[in-house]
Amino acid sequence: MRRNCHLVLLLALLIACAPGRAAAQQTIPLDALLRGARIHYSQGRYERALETFQQALDQHGANADPATRADIHIWLGLSESQLRRFDPAAAHFATAIDLDEGTIARLKGDDQWSHWSWTALFTGARDLAGRGEPDSSLAYALAATHIDPSKPGAYLLVANNYSTLGRHDEMLATAREMLDVNPDNPEAFNLVGLYYLQRPDSLWTDDMKTARWDSCGYYYEQAISLYEKRYEDARNTLSERLNVAPGPDLDAIVTSLIAKSRLPDQEPLKNYIEKDLKAARQLNEIAQQASALYYASGNLNVSSSRAGSALLRASAETEGETADAFRSRAEGLFAKALRYDPNDYTAMYNLGIAQYQSQNDSLAEETFRRVIEGTVAPLTELPDDVRAELIALVGPDNSEAGFLQLDNELMARVDDAMHELGRPLYGFAWLYFPELRDRTGFTAPTEADEAAMRVSVHSPGMLESAYLLTGVTQTSLGLALEKNAKGSGREMLERAIANLRSVIGINPDSREAWQNLIHCYRETGQEKKALEAAERHQKLTRGR
Repeated sequence: MRRNCHLVLLLALLIACAPGRAAAQQTIPLDALLRGARIHYSQGRYERALETFQQALDQHGANADPATRADIHIWLGLSESQLRRFDPAAAHFATAIDLDEGTIARLKGDDQWSHWSWTALFTGARDLAGRGEPDSSLAYALAATHIDPSKPGAYLLVANNYSTLGRHDEMLATAREMLDVNPDNPEAFNLVGLYYLQRPDSLWTDDMKTARWDSCGYYYEQAISLYEKRYEDARNTLSERLNVAPGPDLDAIVTSLIAKSRLPDQEPLKNYIEKDLKAARQLNEIAQQASALYYASGNLNVSSSRAGSALLRASAETEGETADAFRSRAEGLFAKALRYDPNDYTAMYNLGIAQYQSQNDSLAEETFRRVIEGTVAPLTELPDDVRAELIALVGPDNSEAGFLQLDNELMARVDDAMHELGRPLYGFAWLYFPELRDRTGFTAPTEADEAAMRVSVHSPGMLESAYLLTGVTQTSLGLALEKNAKGSGREMLERAIANLRSVIGINPDSREAWQNLIHCYRETGQEKKALEAAERHQKLTRGR
């Protein structure tokens, strides 16, 4: 009898598991599924736990009450987090919060749950912001701030999303909340500064317009001071761990650690610590200080650059000594931004503008020249295969424009080639070929044309401005040197001509470029070209 009973059970199992009979399989009770899934989770079998919790949701989710469904989503989020799949984990935590208002309290009540849910929601919010979805990113980031109000990262995302959405007053309120949690929070001061910088001009009263820039500068400088303390603390800790006294040797190590921390691949950083610094036993500790230095230097660069931009605008909106004071402070802030990231060519460009407005043409010329050298590369520098691909893009439909934008795939290849050549900048997205635009009819570019072709990170408008400011400062310097009978005046004017011709190659109707070319050609004895430039300038002036 017992043998017959076992046979019946065996046949039933075989029938249940036979192909085509899945639909007839009995639904497993919810309690049993959740109990089994939790056992898998507690024993580290996170994939099995995930499958079983998902089975529970699929089989019972439609009929379960909101609190139960929220509980399943919490466990799904925890399982995905343990597998380091934070984007789907964040979606589960967010769903749980929407289903049951008690979810936040549950997540906060367990240290492990709090850690994983905050990490997932923060990571998900950051990824959504990177994909240009500020509304969804904001929802995730707000949830993260409720789970752990002590961590500034999520507040920063909240405020940045408010900024992207133009909800500036809410951004300010978030920054104030951060300061309530920690009065020495540099991210909070940074965001208050961003509020004063980004809030539209139309929303400020006349009385507040000038005071706005004082406030902006004050909050950014508070942030900068706190970031500098973080930087120095990390630097001093590194000095102690490596037993290297403060000085040039330590400075070189700090620079290398920050540079390698910027790389997507962290293997060079690991190799540098283990082999060059001979600190394999301290790998984690040194890597931690490298990370602290990297983030502090990045924040110092961004905060200083933004503060400089604000004060440069303040200089343009004020007069006399007030304008001069704002401009002087801006110049110092841009210089500080470059100290922490020498390849920040936006800050470098703005530094050049501040120097130019201060009538320091010599410094401005040097700065603008460095901008062009860092952001423009001759086509001849590139490998043959990449160069051939770029040349093949030029055809009768775009030769008259003198430039074109690269697609993402080709831009990535150009960036890789530039990186191999030791250029630290990425984003070489534009190809320029100004020599082809004035030709009658289209002729495919040849090797002779390659010398004038170049790639750049700058769009046509930005590159035109960089060449123009370089050429204008060189014209001014060259004329001054010629007036004082200095022998280098002509050389400076020839350099100005090259840059002003680059302006014309991008925008043939640049009146300021033609106006400066008149002086450059005349002073270098090129009278015919000076007359042609004067005629072109006059024609453009009449046509305004």
